[in-house]
Amino acid sequence: MKTSRRLFIQSATALGALAALPVCANTIKPAARQLRLLVLGGTGFIGPHEINYALARGHQVTMFNRGKTAPGMFPNVEALIGDRNGELDALKGRDWDAVIDNSGFFPRHARLSAELLHGHVGQYMFVSSISAYSNSLRVEDDEFTAAYASMGGPVDESEHIYGPTYGARKALCEQEISRVYGDQAINIRPGIITGVGDPTERLRHWLRRMVAGNEILVPGEQNLPVQYIDAADLCGWMIRLLEDGDASGPYNAVGAQEPYRARPFLEGLVKATGSRSTLTWVDWEWVKKQTREIPSYAPWYREGATPFMQVNNDRALASGLTFRPIGDTANDMIARLDEVAVDADRQGGFSAAKEAELLAEWHAAQG
Repeated sequence: MKTSRRLFIQSATALGALAALPVCANTIKPAARQLRLLVLGGTGFIGPHEINYALARGHQVTMFNRGKTAPGMFPNVEALIGDRNGELDALKGRDWDAVIDNSGFFPRHARLSAELLHGHVGQYMFVSSISAYSNSLRVEDDEFTAAYASMGGPVDESEHIYGPTYGARKALCEQEISRVYGDQAINIRPGIITGVGDPTERLRHWLRRMVAGNEILVPGEQNLPVQYIDAADLCGWMIRLLEDGDASGPYNAVGAQEPYRARPFLEGLVKATGSRSTLTWVDWEWVKKQTREIPSYAPWYREGATPFMQVNNDRALASGLTFRPIGDTANDMIARLDEVAVDADRQGGFSAAKEAELLAEWHAAQG
């Protein structure tokens, strides 16, 4: 059975931990401008980071969702129940300073919420994706020169939210929001988001292997770029953008300040985590000849992905986006690795047994 990328809570202990993410609330000062914030979603991966940071800054938060995923996560936050698919009555007649839309995956849903809330919220912040860009993306492109991805046909709302037209649908959602809100629309385009609560294996795979201390197979080129952003950095910056009140348009929310390079990135993680693991770099073409399994946890060896790992983030940096060291992200995640299950649709990768088998074959081939 397919599941979405929304957070899967394994136990009451995990739920409590995710509702108290490490935002260092004792070091966060109240915002100079207190806001009434509406969050569409709120209990998925990035939602708890947004809500915890907003509360630490002194903002009043309301969540709107179906009430199905971790409904008790924030008992002291107002929760409105509804559905993006036209069941929006709970939002009628209410006013907020800004809305953060985490759960817009289909343009019709984005249009419905944007039109209903128009005149009742000041700013509309939509969480999009760098996948909204077309495959013609160039390293020199920025938010205003890169072309949108386009649909090859009509939108199919039965498609999985992270299905083949995910990026093109995000582009259409952005256009719906911008059509309604104009300069009051803010389109956030993250790349690979990780950190506490990440339901994918894109970084957690490496951390699990490093915790085990085993030899780690790394397929691909050692110098290819990769961009990760910690959800806590992303969400804190998003809240501050709304506090400033003058943000507008698209922002590429990718990190770090310069793209990491594959080998120093992983070697840095080994050092930061105190792991005993060794890294064995294996030719990607050789791997593809040995197995049909395609690991999804190391995006820098995906064919054609390089421009999407070198996305320009100058505009976001100028607006105050900052990054914690990736080693801090890794250690925060290691402390909570077993609190969140990997999304069933995002598990792609080698098992430990398959990895050991490939390593043995590789070493034998090298003599």
